[in-house]
Amino acid sequence: MNKLETITQLLVNELTDFEANVKRLENGLQRAEDLKVRFDLAPIDNLVSELKSFQQKETEDREAYVNRLNRKLENAKIYPKWAVITFISSMVVSAVAILFGYIQYESKQDIKKEAYNLGIEAYQTHLNTFFEEHPKTYEVYSDWNKKQ
Repeated sequence: MNKLETITQLLVNELTDFEANVKRLENGLQRAEDLKVRFDLAPIDNLVSELKSFQQKETEDREAYVNRLNRKLENAKIYPKWAVITFISSMVVSAVAILFGYIQYESKQDIKKEAYNLGIEAYQTHLNTFFEEHPKTYEVYSDWNKKQ
């Protein structure tokens, strides 16, 4: 029976070791469940604070630029009002003068055409009168015109 007692003793030892391991595993699982995971946020916090400071600096720079631009725009009076009014008035007068000149030019051309047509009419009337008074000249002219 000695062997049986030894085997039983070994089995009991193994069972107790197994129970101890199970309890240790349960304790480990319980500690793992109870353990709160903490992340190291120090580098991220540092980056976020740097980003906030950079953003604040950029915002201040932008606002300063806008304020400076607004001051310059308020103070910028490139041309006095009288100069602007004089310039616009001169442009209007120039446009009217150019339009008036063009109209005069066109009417002058019409007058020239009319005078030319009257001159042609007067010439033809004079030539017809001349040929009626001198019929022989008309015959010579007709012969000459046919040869041409």
